[in-house]
Amino acid sequence: MSHGLCYNNFIMFGKKKSRRREDDKNSENLSPEEIYKLELGQGYEEYWDNLARSKDGAYFGVAGLPFGERATEDSLDAHGEPASRIIMDKLQIRPEHEVLEVGVGVGRLARHIAPHCMKFTGVDISSQMIAHGRERLKDIPNCTLLHHNRCDLSLFANESFDRVYFQVVLIHLDREDMFHYLRESYRVLRPGGKVYLHFYNLLHPKGFAEFRFATDFALEKGGKLRGRVQCCTAPEVRKYVEEAGFRICEDMSHLETVDQKYEFDVPDEDWYFYLIAVAEKPVKDPDQGG
Repeated sequence: MSHGLCYNNFIMFGKKKSRRREDDKNSENLSPEEIYKLELGQGYEEYWDNLARSKDGAYFGVAGLPFGERATEDSLDAHGEPASRIIMDKLQIRPEHEVLEVGVGVGRLARHIAPHCMKFTGVDISSQMIAHGRERLKDIPNCTLLHHNRCDLSLFANESFDRVYFQVVLIHLDREDMFHYLRESYRVLRPGGKVYLHFYNLLHPKGFAEFRFATDFALEKGGKLRGRVQCCTAPEVRKYVEEAGFRICEDMSHLETVDQKYEFDVPDEDWYFYLIAVAEKPVKDPDQGG
């Protein structure tokens, strides 16, 4: 579910030519009406599978419109590289690490991160996304992509990974499912392991625009879009992460109330309304005492 389906992409998409030309009937181009519709499904798997039945739909689902244009293989890779570099730096990924990406999609980030670790696993709720991703990443030998149709990490045993990350994934989940993924991440991480979590900030004007768009869409269409963006505040993120058992790494996180202050060049302006939590599983579980 590594997806970028949001209001800003909708606005950009609407500015492009959405009607198929007479000589382009067989192209995979999708109109906004085909992407933002309730008929895609009300379950996570159904929704993202239906969106990803074409390569064009899958690529839009994971990246929107990279650089303002429909995604190509090259632009998808270029779009994913800056975010991948930030995630690797934040998590301090090393060659001996086993890394899990939840919501791997078509491997937009995996292509850049997998070569830097010992073993890379990507999981996604959409079998269609995984099919596209396996084709794209078939040349990376240490990379395994798995379909899992549940909102958990039950495919994996306790303490299986050194690093776990979510990018543009938790924003599409209901609160209960999001929190369960955090608890599951805690379970599958080894003591001392780290997790990278990405959210949209409700208190930022652009974050609130996402919320307003989802509200207006539901009123107009008579139902909530399954792939809608759901936003949090920084105190909410802290509460969820800490209640899942993690210790927040303050020097690596960006949980300002409104505007984030980054030590790196942001890949695009959307990052200013992100909330990023990097957290660690304590080496000694405080619940175990001793």
